[in-house]
Amino acid sequence: MFKINGKGTALLMLLGAAAGSMAITNASAKSKLDKEISKIDISNLSNLSSEYTYGANANNNSVNHYNLFQTYKIKSKLVLTNEFRHKKVILPKGSVVTGNSDGQGNLVNVDNTTLSIKNQKKVFKKLGNWHYSKTFLKENGAAKYPYVRTTAFSKNSVAAFPMLYARKETSNSDNETTFPFISVTADSQLAYHSKGQVFRATRYAKIKKVKRTHAKITYYLSKRLAGVTTKKVRVGNAYRYRVSLRIGHVFQPSFASDTGSYHVTINNGKQKFYFVIFSPSPAESYLDNLNGKYVTPHEQKISSDYIQSLY
Repeated sequence: MFKINGKGTALLMLLGAAAGSMAITNASAKSKLDKEISKIDISNLSNLSSEYTYGANANNNSVNHYNLFQTYKIKSKLVLTNEFRHKKVILPKGSVVTGNSDGQGNLVNVDNTTLSIKNQKKVFKKLGNWHYSKTFLKENGAAKYPYVRTTAFSKNSVAAFPMLYARKETSNSDNETTFPFISVTADSQLAYHSKGQVFRATRYAKIKKVKRTHAKITYYLSKRLAGVTTKKVRVGNAYRYRVSLRIGHVFQPSFASDTGSYHVTINNGKQKFYFVIFSPSPAESYLDNLNGKYVTPHEQKISSDYIQSLY
């Protein structure tokens, strides 16, 4: 048994006040992260995945503007293969793809989850269940022609929602391989994948109409899509299923609370999805700095400039 005297009581009160102050500080930091990320145009969400280009001197780091979610229209057939390179499949001329460029006009890989449904079926039949296909030829010229149309799938040559995981508030797991996810395909389908390791669409619905504002993207689907919050509305002479997506809370998964990694919640009515920010990246540096973690002055400057360019 401890006997608490007046000084002890004062000490406990002081500790309590300090804990309360810390809680307020943490809450304030979270609020600041949300406020800053909410300034980003939601059509630029995928640009948060851009990473650094690294050289011999870290003070010369810059932002690599070729990220995994750039979109291209191929001008000649593109041969894809899987990780083992013993199978091949050909995407026809005119196909629209998302992938990582080598910066010299060649695609290194292609995101299978954003291919048109027709091309997805072809790729998965030939190559199997892979997230990314590799390009068979190193010199392929497939990244010379950015996809410049603004569609449900892409704006400013960047995929809108290439992979949003379903967020379960009650889940004790941060294992994304078990979570369902949605993506928008090159032929403007909103596709639902039953879990993180199912890269061919489980089900999908055609996006018949899209509206964009700074804060929100709204899709009008041809039919209801299970796993996504929709509202049946009348559009002209037809009924559509409205899906609204807007940027929400920024959070860190429990396994990464001390290491940086951030996720951005995308609110869809009662359903929540989230976008994963790559690590290391300018977006991560920017959020780390706001969160009170050490970031070099050079990375503070280039990350701040880059994030503000997405407003």
